[in-house]
Amino acid sequence: MLDDVHAKFQVDARRRLWIVGGGLFGAFSILGGRLFYLQVMKGGEYRNLAEDNRISLQPISASRGRILDRNGQIMVDNRPDFRLAVIPELTGNFSDLLDRLQPILKLSQKQVDSIYNRVQRQRSFLPLQIKSHLTWQEVSRIETRIHTFPGVTIQVQAVRDYPQGVSAAHLLGYIGEVNDRDERRFPAIHYRSGDFVGKSGMERQFEVQLRGREGVREMEVNATGRQIRQLRKTPPRSGEDLKLTIDLGLQQVAEKALAGKVGSVVVIDPNNGQVLVMASQPSYDPNKFIRGFSSKEWNQIINDPDRPLGNKAIQGQYPPGSTFKIVVALAAMSEGKLDAKERYYCPGHIVREKHKFYCWKRKGHGQVGLVQALAQSCDVFFYKLAEKVGIDAIERQARRLGLGDTTKIGLNGEKAGLVPSRSWKRAMQGLVWYPGETLITAIGQGYLLTTPLQLANMIAAIANGGTVYRPSLVNLGADELPEVLQWGRINSSQMALLKKGLREVVHGYAGTAKRYQPESVKAAGKTGTSQVVRHKREDSGEIIKSDNDRYKDHALYVSYAPADPNSVPKLAISIVIEHGGHGSSAAAPIAKELIDYYFSRQNGGVGSNDNI
Repeated sequence: MLDDVHAKFQVDARRRLWIVGGGLFGAFSILGGRLFYLQVMKGGEYRNLAEDNRISLQPISASRGRILDRNGQIMVDNRPDFRLAVIPELTGNFSDLLDRLQPILKLSQKQVDSIYNRVQRQRSFLPLQIKSHLTWQEVSRIETRIHTFPGVTIQVQAVRDYPQGVSAAHLLGYIGEVNDRDERRFPAIHYRSGDFVGKSGMERQFEVQLRGREGVREMEVNATGRQIRQLRKTPPRSGEDLKLTIDLGLQQVAEKALAGKVGSVVVIDPNNGQVLVMASQPSYDPNKFIRGFSSKEWNQIINDPDRPLGNKAIQGQYPPGSTFKIVVALAAMSEGKLDAKERYYCPGHIVREKHKFYCWKRKGHGQVGLVQALAQSCDVFFYKLAEKVGIDAIERQARRLGLGDTTKIGLNGEKAGLVPSRSWKRAMQGLVWYPGETLITAIGQGYLLTTPLQLANMIAAIANGGTVYRPSLVNLGADELPEVLQWGRINSSQMALLKKGLREVVHGYAGTAKRYQPESVKAAGKTGTSQVVRHKREDSGEIIKSDNDRYKDHALYVSYAPADPNSVPKLAISIVIEHGGHGSSAAAPIAKELIDYYFSRQNGGVGSNDNI
C-alpha cells in the first residue's frame, strides 16, 4: 500500500514540475523576446534618445566688467534688457494671443509675419522671442495683466550700456556679434553664434578680462526635449572691472571745446605717460551698436568724409607744422651746432637754388636767436638751422622723441606716422634727397607725418627733461613702474634754453599764443600750422587764399603746464584741428581751457563731478 502512495506522489510531482517549468519557460520566452525587441530591434533608437536627450547643458551668460575713469566714475556699464517670450503650447490660441500683443508692443506686420514663420520652425514647448529692448511702459502693461497672457514671460538679460554717450567713444570702443576673425584673435575663448565681443578700443584690447566666464545649468529633459528638473548649476563669474587713467571731467571739457570741429585732443601726465584725455571729433554713440542702426544712419556714418568712426588721436596722420621746430632745435643743440648766443637774420624769405622759401611773416623777423625764433615761430631761422644740422641729425632726434613709430599704446589701428630720411627716400622712391627738402622738413612739412598721440608724447618728454614713456590707459598696480621707451639724453642747460623759448610762446611780448595765457598757472607751448595743399602766392609773396574749407591749413598746438622752472609739469597737451587755419587762434584756446579747468579743480574751484 505504501508503494502505491509513493508511486502516485511521484506522478503528481512530475506533473507539477512540467506545469511550473512550462510557465517559467513561457515567461522567460516573453521576457527574452521583449528584451530582444528593445535591445536589438529598438536598441539604437533608445540609445540615441538616452544619450542625446537625458541632460541638457544650458549656458548662463556672465556680465561684462565695467570700465571706470581714474576717479571711479562709470564710463561703461551693463543694464537690464527686457525681452518678451512666449511658449506657444501654453497659449491655448497663439494667433489670438499675438493679435492682443501686437498693439501693446507696436509690432509691425513684417515683425508679425516673421514671428509666425519662426513659430512653425521650432518646437511648441520652447520659448519664442517676440520682442527685445522693451520699454518700461511696455513691461508694465504686460506685467499688470500677465494672467491674461498665458505662456508669456518677461526675460531679463544684461546688455552693454555707455552712459556717457559719445564721450570717449573711440577710446572705449564698442561690442558686436562675434565673427571668424574674432575667434582667431581670441582662440582661448569658446564663442557661440550670437555672442558679443569687443570690436574696438578698450572693449577689444581687454576682451579677455572684461568678458568673464559663463556659468552652466544642467537640466534633465525627456526624450522630446521637455525640461523635467534642474540637476546642477554653476554660477557665472562676472568680468573684471577696468580702471582707466582717463580723467572724465577733463575729457568732457576737451570734447566740448572740440564740438563742431574735426580733430583731436590728447593730454598726458608727463611724469609717467598716463593718458588723461583722448578725444576725437566727430564722434559716435556706441549704444547704437547695441540698439542697431537704421540703413540711413549707417550710410551717413560710413560715407561721412570726416570719418566719425576713426580715432584721430592714433589714426590721424598730419604734418606737424611748426611744432616740429622743437625737434630741429634739439637736433642742433645735441650736435653742438647751436648755442644761446647764436643769431640769424630773417628778411621774410631765403633763396636756395633759385627757389624762394618764405617765412610766415612776409616782412620778416629781423635778427633773432633761438628763444625768439621759437616764440615768434620764425621759419627762416629754422631753415638756416636745418641747413647747418642736416636731415640725418634731424631724423635721429625725431626718433629719440618717439616720432616715426607707434607709441605701443596697444590700441588697434594705431599709425606710425613718417619721419623721412635720405635712406627712406632712396628705398621708397629711388631718388636722392634734395637740400630744399631739408628746409621744408624743418618747418614740419613735406613728407613728415605725426599723430596727435605722438605729439603729446613728444611735448611730455620735453616737459619731463627728455624721457619718452610708453603711453598707458590703464592704472598701474602699486608695484608697477611706467615703461620707458627712450631715456632722456638732453643736456640740462640746453633743455633750459629750449623751455625758455616755449614759455615765451605763451607769455612773451611777441609770442604766437600770448592771447591765450592760462589764468591758473604758467604754461609753455608751440603753435603750428600745416598746409593741406601747396599755397599759390602773388608776386609779392602774399598767399592767395582759397574759398574751399577743405584747402584750409590744419591748426596745431602742443603745450605743458605748469612751466615755471621750479615746478613739476602735470599736463602735456597736443591739439590738432583739421582745416582750423592757425594753431594760435584755433588750437591754443582749447589748451588754455583745459589747463585752467584742471588747476582750478585742483585748487577746489571746480568739482570733478560738475556738469561740463
